[in-house]
Amino acid sequence: MIDEDDIELPILPRINREPPDCPICGDPMSFIDGDWACVDCNGELLGPETG
Repeated sequence: MIDEDDIELPILPRINREPPDCPICGDPMSFIDGDWACVDCNGELLGPETG
């Protein structure tokens, strides 16, 4: 059995560039869960808890 204290998460790379614009609304996107996403267009259905 794996103890929760033994789990190591990978370090995500820092993004040092301007975010791309959303293809739907044209606003700058945010870096979420290792990829670019538009929070306004995706609403609250973003993140690993929603699949």
